[in-house]
Amino acid sequence: MEDVNLGLCNKCRARVPSEFFARDGQMWIRKACPNCGTTESMVSSRAGAWQSKRDLWQYAPIRRVACRMNCDRCEIDHQPNIVFVDVTNRCNMNCPICIATVKNMGFDFNPPVAYFDRLFADISRLEPKPVLLFFGGEPTVRDDLLEIIAIAKKHGLRPHVVTNGVRLANEEYCRTLCQAQVPFRFAFDGRNPEIYERLRRNRPAYEKKMRALANLSKYSRRRHTIMATVGRGFNDRDIADLLQFCHENRDLISDVGMIPLTENWEPGTFDAGVHTTMEDVEEIVKQSIPGEQVEFIPAGLSLVLKKPRSFFRKNPRSEVLLLAGVHPNCESMTLLISDGRSYRGINHYLRRPFHQVAVELAALCNRLEPRLDRLDPKRSLPRLFGQALILCTLLPWVLARIRFGRLIGNPLSAIGRLFSGRSNRLPDGRKAIPRRRRRMLRVAVLPFEEEHSIDAARLENCKGVFAYEDPEDGRVKYIPACLWYPYRNPILERISKKYGVVGKGNETTVLHRPRDRRGGNPTLEHLTVKPIACR
Repeated sequence: MEDVNLGLCNKCRARVPSEFFARDGQMWIRKACPNCGTTESMVSSRAGAWQSKRDLWQYAPIRRVACRMNCDRCEIDHQPNIVFVDVTNRCNMNCPICIATVKNMGFDFNPPVAYFDRLFADISRLEPKPVLLFFGGEPTVRDDLLEIIAIAKKHGLRPHVVTNGVRLANEEYCRTLCQAQVPFRFAFDGRNPEIYERLRRNRPAYEKKMRALANLSKYSRRRHTIMATVGRGFNDRDIADLLQFCHENRDLISDVGMIPLTENWEPGTFDAGVHTTMEDVEEIVKQSIPGEQVEFIPAGLSLVLKKPRSFFRKNPRSEVLLLAGVHPNCESMTLLISDGRSYRGINHYLRRPFHQVAVELAALCNRLEPRLDRLDPKRSLPRLFGQALILCTLLPWVLARIRFGRLIGNPLSAIGRLFSGRSNRLPDGRKAIPRRRRRMLRVAVLPFEEEHSIDAARLENCKGVFAYEDPEDGRVKYIPACLWYPYRNPILERISKKYGVVGKGNETTVLHRPRDRRGGNPTLEHLTVKPIACR
């Protein structure tokens, strides 16, 4: 029988025919491997919620999926919104749930800046330019992180740093890094030290993270994203307090990304007790906000705004949605809006349910697109005409859908919010960077590292990728984020052997200098690199 969709065999990771099926209110994926037999994995503990996203999207499963899940040989241009780059596999924590460390990978990946210069030069050719995320390991353990950030900016890229925040607890280091004006994706699982004891086996990390967030409030002029791993039985009861913490610091925190606890650890090293899926996390957030007015929709629906955005912004791609997936069962999102005391669900401020508003907006944008296609947003007059067309179409619709009385509240207070800034007074008596408080918090639930439940149909148009240089042919290649991990270790180990490892002792020997783009041989067999201290 011709395969319709593919998945990864749970035992040998072969790309094999797969199908989704419901059982006992859950959604599962069944994979038929000719060598290992049939294996199954739970995709969602809430089959109805999983299916409702497809219904909202009006998604029809493809008869035959083009993606073969051979990402290292694939030539599909994913036109990514976001590009992840592994900068190291060293880390200053040792979380049992993490698989991206020297200990778990079995080799040291910490290449010199020459590797990143080559990589960023290629990524910068993508148009529009994607958001760049420094990943690890823990990027801040690199003493040359500031230089890597500068190289990314030299190539016209917008780097973000994904960090556990531990090193930012050092006030001087945090101040220095904040001067680079980069946004952080800050790992913070909740305001309870017990979470870090049970989930990370590192209770002291909590106090360091709290100090780091205080330092960011003091020195950073940017707003940042909280990244929370959410596991049932670990921090599900703490999510309400986490969201309240975000509200208290809404001048500093603009977004929250929540990742279900994914069971990728070695057998016997950690026991989650119960599986956590995306729909579980969505339900946890709903229960954390009173009023039952939280509603999640597929984040990919926001891509309909890409064309209208191009008439108002140079880069029409959002820096907000972390993966901005183009599949109904990829990233999901909701909006929370402050009433002055806490966050409330988006439906409290809408005259119609969020999912209905999203579908209506998509229909309006789709009707606008043919008319906007005839206009060039890079030219002044067509740009102005396009802006007028968009506003005339969308503004009356917006005015009819929003409860402005609830959104604005007291008019005098609204005017005060518009012009006021915030200036925290810290324990040492100094003030933090003044910022205007945000009223809206974007909450996204992200699939990640979930090899057991991935399928080819979800990867085919993926907009979140990992970038790397192929050590064999010197080309920069891209692999969808959710399928990076089956390829990652052998690729990064070969890169490490090619470029060497920075920071081993006083100096580092690079075993193979990279070939130039024309395929010429290197003129040096060995290159010595001195570690660069953070200044």
